[in-house]
Amino acid sequence: MFKKLLIVLFILFIFTSTNHVNAEDFNYVEIFAPKQDKVVKVVQSNPQIQNMITNWIVNIDGLYKNDPATDDGYVVKIPLNPAVKVNCEYLNTSVREVYILIPENEAPCYLIFENENRLLSLPFNGDIDMLSKALDFKLKK
Repeated sequence: MFKKLLIVLFILFIFTSTNHVNAEDFNYVEIFAPKQDKVVKVVQSNPQIQNMITNWIVNIDGLYKNDPATDDGYVVKIPLNPAVKVNCEYLNTSVREVYILIPENEAPCYLIFENENRLLSLPFNGDIDMLSKALDFKLKK
């Protein structure tokens, strides 16, 4: 349990680093594979991805019941620009980044930082196949 928590925190630490190129901000979606311990694909974000994720997170309902720590599957980091204001029972904040954990043998979930200090694990209510197509990467085996 402790090892898995450390792995998730390490993954989140890696994803929180920012890249600046020529004083121009680019938003990239990163797909991280814990088994390989590296980012396996980087995709420039676009309005289709932004709108899809925004529509999903404003309709989150409930808290994720399982332990979100995993060392298999994928973790997808999606920056949102501009930030999205989410007001629901479990989340009331402006969301700048969404992490989607997609374990091989469990249900996917969102990891969202509330006010940059509280990490919430929320049930994934989107469509993995639609996200896979938008990212041109097979997220489920």
